[in-house]
Amino acid sequence: MAGGFRTKMKSRAKAFRKRHPMRSAVISLGLVALAYALSSAVLALAGNVPTAPVVAGIDTDNYYVWQMIFILPLVLAGWVLASGVLLALGTKGCHRSDVLARAAKAWGGALLLAWLPSAVEAGFAALGMGQAEWVEILSRPGSWQTLYLAVYAAAGLAAVWRFVRTARSVHKKSWPAAAATGLAASIVAIGIFILFVR
Repeated sequence: MAGGFRTKMKSRAKAFRKRHPMRSAVISLGLVALAYALSSAVLALAGNVPTAPVVAGIDTDNYYVWQMIFILPLVLAGWVLASGVLLALGTKGCHRSDVLARAAKAWGGALLLAWLPSAVEAGFAALGMGQAEWVEILSRPGSWQTLYLAVYAAAGLAAVWRFVRTARSVHKKSWPAAAATGLAASIVAIGIFILFVR
């Protein structure tokens, strides 16, 4: 009986995604933003401060509190601006809602990968690890530092690749045009992330 219920719920979710691709994509982005908000809340409660430089004038003591509050608008801004680049540089006749939905999936997948180091840091902070110990582990050249940097590099490459694939929906006949458009869209989205998210 449980198997039948599970199958029925999966088919309903699949039908919802087909009927409402934009809504489904935006909900996915919202869930990714919620993951960032939760890890930011844990880091704020632990008293952590960003280890990377922040925009001048922003208070580092409460950075994770502000990140927790503003992460959803930042995630949505990255999506909207990257989608705008795709649509502005794309060919006429593409379905706007389709491009927006695909861009949301592209951005959400890359963001989720980039969230993993923050999730691990928040998990250790919740277990009582001090930030000084975390920084010491990552400051020493070695496997942990390499893995930490590799996750962010993989997230960046995933964003570029996924946006290029999304750009194929606006440049069906030209791979070079899709590559250039996808790269431009990913630079906008990644730029927002690098500027504000720690």
